[in-house]
Amino acid sequence: MEFVVFDVRADLAQFKKPFTTMSPQTFGFPTGTALVGLIAAIIGLDKKMYWSYFSKDLYILAVGVRKPVKKVVIPINTLKTTASTHFSRFEEHKRTTMEFIKNGEFRVWFAWREEEQFCKLIDNLRSHQTHYTVSLGLAWNLANFTYIGSFKGEKISGSNEHLNIHSVIRTDLVEDIDFEGKKIFANRIPVRMKPDNSRIVEQYSEYLFESEGQPIRAKVREYTKFQNGDCIVPL
Repeated sequence: MEFVVFDVRADLAQFKKPFTTMSPQTFGFPTGTALVGLIAAIIGLDKKMYWSYFSKDLYILAVGVRKPVKKVVIPINTLKTTASTHFSRFEEHKRTTMEFIKNGEFRVWFAWREEEQFCKLIDNLRSHQTHYTVSLGLAWNLANFTYIGSFKGEKISGSNEHLNIHSVIRTDLVEDIDFEGKKIFANRIPVRMKPDNSRIVEQYSEYLFESEGQPIRAKVREYTKFQNGDCIVPL
């Protein structure tokens, strides 16, 4: 199957953990739902209906960490704005401590059976154009991206030896991991929303990632291999 590969980066990124309300914390890498939203923004799909293009059997998505995951905590003043005048003369404000990923960079592998939209995505990535402004998480976390190329990926079942996996790995697909010299963490993230545009999360899964941006040496039950030797595990 053909995959398009691109890198995405931002000075600050936040993928909010839903159980952190008063002091929002971030996952260590983009969630599946955030990446689908980013792809939809690049090609210009309406935010009220784009999930109808991303039902489970229509796409394959993977993400990997490219640079060390460094987190910073920043106090943010949020304003109570019930009228336009409150933007200049606000009556109330609240300081919220928020956690961000600083100078994060991530690689995305994406395959899509929606041929027309897939070709449009590749064209926009090549020409470095987007329909809507792209961000990593929150709207003000403006992002940039670099097109890497289009590659054929082959799905392979099972590995008899440890492989260098360049993406995050779903924990239930892991048979063994070589932890030597690695900083590996786990995050349980939202992967996909229902295609009926109800904005209800359809799938949560737990994934392992290497926080220094290095591949994970692991035996896995299934993976996708590319001609250059890179191996990934789809979300």
